[in-house]
Amino acid sequence: MTQLYLEGDKIALRGVTRADLDHVRRFWDNAEATRYMETGSRPATEVALEAFYRSATDNPNVVIFGVVERATQKIVGTSGLYEIFWPGRRAEFRILIGEPSVFDKGYGTEATRLTVDYAFIRLNMEVVHLGVNADNVRAVRAYEKAGFVREGLRRKFVYARGSYHDAVVMSILRDEYLKARGA
Repeated sequence: MTQLYLEGDKIALRGVTRADLDHVRRFWDNAEATRYMETGSRPATEVALEAFYRSATDNPNVVIFGVVERATQKIVGTSGLYEIFWPGRRAEFRILIGEPSVFDKGYGTEATRLTVDYAFIRLNMEVVHLGVNADNVRAVRAYEKAGFVREGLRRKFVYARGSYHDAVVMSILRDEYLKARGA
């Protein structure tokens, strides 16, 4: 078993392993899990999975975690910081809870909070930002619970399942996060 890196009540975050790639393939290829995302627009390939793994393990501007259900130790998704721009101390947050059996259990909210905490406390980021399909109400709610603020709307920005969707642009600033955390 791979060492857990950050632990919450229901889930934990750990480094991505090569053994996780079969799960990642299942998540990417699951239409229910990716219905609001551009991910899943084509079947996962060995090349794409290898690129994901290399990014998770070798790219200094990316930190990707496996999201693990604590009760079962089963990987249920991925969470991470992408396109880290070190001089500006900013990163893009992305998450995919890919195991439908754990939807609506608060795992996405908890993984978001752990990842954002990691960004501000361990990496000293100044801002964490994201874009999310406006129709993905569950995700928008999880981001708001984690402290993200809506900044705007990108019209018809996401192409998913045969149609275009608006994307909500959100961010959280370091000082907002620390104030809410009570630090």
